[in-house]
Amino acid sequence: MTIIERINNGISRLPTLPTVFSAISDALADPRVTNDEIAKIISGDQASAFKVLKVANSAFYGFRSRIDTISQAIMILGFNEIRNIVLALSIINLFSKEKKLLNFRPVDFWAHSIGVGIITRAIGKETGLTNLESYFISGILHDIGKLFFYIYASNEYAEVLRLVEEQNLSLSKAELQVFGVDHCMVGSAVAEKWRLSPNIVHAIKYHQLGPITGKYEKLVSTVHIADVFAKMIELGHSGDDVIYEPNLKAWDILNLPDDVFYKLSKIIMADYEKTVSLLLSE
Repeated sequence: MTIIERINNGISRLPTLPTVFSAISDALADPRVTNDEIAKIISGDQASAFKVLKVANSAFYGFRSRIDTISQAIMILGFNEIRNIVLALSIINLFSKEKKLLNFRPVDFWAHSIGVGIITRAIGKETGLTNLESYFISGILHDIGKLFFYIYASNEYAEVLRLVEEQNLSLSKAELQVFGVDHCMVGSAVAEKWRLSPNIVHAIKYHQLGPITGKYEKLVSTVHIADVFAKMIELGHSGDDVIYEPNLKAWDILNLPDDVFYKLSKIIMADYEKTVSLLLSE
């Protein structure tokens, strides 16, 4: 079996997302669904309900009054944002955070990914973008292809990591040498397998190249810039130390002020520490 065949086989064998997320997605397909119906689904999974409330009450969302019920969280954050919180929790909990492959540690990988999610949403909010529901989750999942390689092709991924260390390559370049595809391509295939929304799929696929023309260009541009900044300030560890040059077209599309990260850095760091603790705790 070739490496590509093994990758395709691994994608076909991916675990399905937990029942609570699937049930929410199915329910939201009905335009007449109510807050109480969604709240009942989430509340049926005590672990999910507990964490959703913790995240909703975190400084990341910045609400002054306490959110005490799932129904209240849905009313304030909206159906899709609640679904995305459950999605993030579901995917993070699907994979072990304890194992290590050379210098690749899943807990550090997720810390980087959460950092990108926080920065992505912070940039979107700062630049006045509306409909930020997919920004946090797109940042969290942008590198999911790396985790796929780590789980389903660990021997070959060890070779990728050795190339990264010995030749100072980016993970993408080393992945292309070993697999013929990189984590961006594989990650988008994983997202499609899980039937995630097209905007999330595009953010995963193009986050390193930068903006693509079309309705997803602002989201892709934001994840692209957020990934670069997260690496610059060393939030977690994405698997390599190479900071790729940002695509300046992304900066232009978002019309970012020169001092945007100076303005946001304290907020980002405060949100980062608390959100990592919330999402990565057992």
